[in-house]
Amino acid sequence: MIEILETLFGLFVCPGFIFSLIVGGLFYWFYRKLRARMQARIGPPWYQFFADVMKLFSKDSIIPSRARGYLFVLAPIFSIIGLLLVVVMLPIGACSLMQSPESLIMAMYFLAFPGLALIIAGVSSGSPYGAIGASREARMMVGYELPYVISALTLAFHLKSLDIMSIVNYQFENGAFLLKYPLASIASVICLLPKICRRPFDAPEADTEIIGGPLTEYSGIPLGLFELVNALKWFIFPAFAVTLFFGGGTNIIEFLLKCLGLVILITIIDVIFPRFRIDQSFKFLLKIALPLAIIDLLRSVIWI
Repeated sequence: MIEILETLFGLFVCPGFIFSLIVGGLFYWFYRKLRARMQARIGPPWYQFFADVMKLFSKDSIIPSRARGYLFVLAPIFSIIGLLLVVVMLPIGACSLMQSPESLIMAMYFLAFPGLALIIAGVSSGSPYGAIGASREARMMVGYELPYVISALTLAFHLKSLDIMSIVNYQFENGAFLLKYPLASIASVICLLPKICRRPFDAPEADTEIIGGPLTEYSGIPLGLFELVNALKWFIFPAFAVTLFFGGGTNIIEFLLKCLGLVILITIIDVIFPRFRIDQSFKFLLKIALPLAIIDLLRSVIWI
């Protein structure tokens, strides 16, 4: 009984949903605040995200008559479940709640859930803006998932292991994989931008072009759930990159500081780069990120 309670606590409190949501919400606020300062604006207060979510959860949810209701509602839940399953695999502070010999493959699979959820949301909404956003996200996923997976598999080939904990332990003893495989690290960081939907790869949700893309028809609680997904992304995707390429963290403070460094980098790129067209994004990912990932994968295979 005690083990079950400990598992539930880890899944929903720390390092699970509540911890990830609070840290992700603060990282999201830091991104908005830093971006505002770089653009000579004041920016929102630290509690803005949490206030917005509470407001959305207090409003009525409107489901369009042309929408496929069950898919429309399940899409954000599907995304949250995928991210929650990833966070319990990550060794935050040098220990993880759930360990598996194939945890790397499982995590990569679950990290694709948010992108798939956006596609489902757009297709099921019955809106032309949603359909356009879904088609953009589908095309973008083809471009970023391949180099993202190859970058991670580079480490698996090097260690002959698919266990995330083995990757972290190796870096504790031998240094971060960033120094050994810098090209794969760069490719992985590039892929973070479309995964979090930041410039220059934010075409699927481009508000100035297609309003909100897949989220155009969402309101109330379903939109609030997608806001929770957005906050979780701001923590879990940088945390996964830190775990694989930046040495993890011997304690939770070191781990979060490394994640914050990636948030700052993403913010700077978001501010200084304009939005790519969808064809420009696709070509950039296949011509830049993919070759970088493949080069280090070949180096890893030759190393073996």
